[in-house]
Amino acid sequence: MAYASSQAEIDPPAVAVEPEDNAPVRVIKSDELRQLGQNLSRLFDQYVSDRRIAELKWLRNLRQYLGIYDPEVEKDLSVNRSKAYPRVTRVKCISVLSRIMNLMFPGNERNWELRASPSPDMNPQDVMEAIQQSAAKAQEAGAQPQIDERFIKDAVQSLADQRAEQLSVLIDDQLQEVGGDQTQDYVTLNRKVVQSGILYGLGVLRGPFVRMQPTTRWEMDPMTGQPAPMTSTNYKPMFEFLPVWDFYPDMSAKTLGSMDGHFNRLVMTRSQVRALANRPDFFGEQIKTYLRRTPVGNYKAQAFETELRSMGVKVNVNEQKTETMKYEVIVWNGPVSGQNLQLAGVEVPDDKMADDIDAEIWMIDGNVIKADINPWRKLGVNVRTIHTFLFDEDDTAPVGNGLPNIMRDSQMSIAAATRMLLDNASVVCGPQLELNTDLLRPDQDLTSTSAYKIWYREGMGADGNMPAVRNVQIDAHMDELLKIIDTFMKMADMETFVGPATGGDMQKGFSEPMRTAAGASMLRGDAALPFKDIVRNFDSFTQSVIAALVMFNRKFNPGLAPEGDYNVIARGATSLIAKEIRGMQIDQMASTMTPDERIHVDERKLVEARFNVRDLGNLLVSSEEAKRRQASASQKQAEMEAQQKEMLAAQIRSELSQAFKNIAQGQKNSANADATQIEAAIKILEQGVEDEIGQTQGAGGGA
Repeated sequence: MAYASSQAEIDPPAVAVEPEDNAPVRVIKSDELRQLGQNLSRLFDQYVSDRRIAELKWLRNLRQYLGIYDPEVEKDLSVNRSKAYPRVTRVKCISVLSRIMNLMFPGNERNWELRASPSPDMNPQDVMEAIQQSAAKAQEAGAQPQIDERFIKDAVQSLADQRAEQLSVLIDDQLQEVGGDQTQDYVTLNRKVVQSGILYGLGVLRGPFVRMQPTTRWEMDPMTGQPAPMTSTNYKPMFEFLPVWDFYPDMSAKTLGSMDGHFNRLVMTRSQVRALANRPDFFGEQIKTYLRRTPVGNYKAQAFETELRSMGVKVNVNEQKTETMKYEVIVWNGPVSGQNLQLAGVEVPDDKMADDIDAEIWMIDGNVIKADINPWRKLGVNVRTIHTFLFDEDDTAPVGNGLPNIMRDSQMSIAAATRMLLDNASVVCGPQLELNTDLLRPDQDLTSTSAYKIWYREGMGADGNMPAVRNVQIDAHMDELLKIIDTFMKMADMETFVGPATGGDMQKGFSEPMRTAAGASMLRGDAALPFKDIVRNFDSFTQSVIAALVMFNRKFNPGLAPEGDYNVIARGATSLIAKEIRGMQIDQMASTMTPDERIHVDERKLVEARFNVRDLGNLLVSSEEAKRRQASASQKQAEMEAQQKEMLAAQIRSELSQAFKNIAQGQKNSANADATQIEAAIKILEQGVEDEIGQTQGAGGGA
């Protein structure tokens, strides 16, 4: 593609206006700026040429996904033969996409986490804050802290963990609208990246970009004592999905991480290009002059766009016309010498003049319309703005392999066997008749057959013994062709690791004893093991995105993301464990822990783990509400225990009183019994004396 057609007509401005911040006037030299645009245009042409082989592979993958034969295959297909194309590749791609998304975003869990470094880096003020917090907690627990090296280390680690959790909550909230609006959340963008990686081998995400969002909150005015609106600006990150067709990497590099730079190709409308002229970081006069001299646009469809158009409903759209009213803008992101940047009007420190500086150059038809240092480099932060996901790494190219390319031979074999099956079936589905026209009467239709048709024949003698109409049997080879299709279907299962288990067909799993919730989950977990390498590649993508968000918040939200060492941990590979098995393990551990072991366990985290493994985490109340309920339950328990103590004391007093009463009554009864016994004894003695006296008088005649 040539870009020199308009370079002689448009000269970059010699001097730019003074910026609003009263910075020194930027001096721009037209010749050097034009030379920079020409050099980058030639480099872009080289990148386009280097990427052509990858484009052909991507086009084959897309045709295979859509069920369209390649031109070299379709031209060999006979007009009267079948052109059936079973879309096995589409089924496999959708199955892998669903499986990976299910593994990477399991329910309401994050597939990443931030952990504080084992040796967090903090300033002295933060260290003192950590010590004071830990000492206050120890005093609340009734312990007297001893400030030593171990105590300081634990205090610093505790504060670092607390900050990591706060930053995790902030990033999790930002990911809900990271696409720029409420319709593009983190999961949606990831699905596009994964789908692109599966189909083409490479998925690309750009960002973070800074999005300013004004917010209004009501506060009490200390002067008037009345509520007043307070307006502030929040800085939020924004990402965007970059199609592989618009991404031109350095194909000479071994990996995408080691490339010098990359180009982005943007197709914009006239109004979009005109809007760039109003931005202070663009050369407005350069853009306006180009639009005046090129009112019909400079966009010309590239070769791959023509082929893409022929696959869909845009086949009748003529994009090769002269007046397209669209403009092709090329953006270079990569190193540019400090001297060239200075000649383009960029303020470059004297000690960086001989260095290659990461820059961002915008061009239209070879004319530079923007030249500046990478915005993140200007802020003094090293943030990676291109995040890539490789489905299947390939040593032959840095862009990897897609799933259609992996199973291409199996797909084409299935399609060929299906065509043969249908062609043979179309031949043998009706009767094959052999007609002896010498024996048939010529006054009847000999070109077709139908039910209840009568064939009239002639012939005598030997001819009369020969059949005039004879059925011809032709082998269809149906069973053989079906076996071929089944064989290559199994080959596709082995090549893609998408079989009955991973595809959701549990009928071809293990025996009936395994048809339980835990057994089915274990079967799915074992079947997902081959996906680990793919998931680990996506984990690298996740780490890159979250690390960029950490740096973003450290720069734009320092109060919410203070300085500290944070390690981004991607948890995609660990989510491959069967959830039911994890739930059973947690339940068993909770039931077998001894009281001494429970002292070392955070009960809140244990409850969260038990609910989250069953995707029921939304049933849990907040930790503050749980503490309030726990305090209320403890208070009610204390009141019940106090009431029970009072009831027990009253019962004891009643029983003691009854016991003393019984003792007194017993003593009284005992005294009464003693008096009765004495009186009875006296009566017995008196009666005995009287009896004795009476006997004596009777014997002696009375005396």
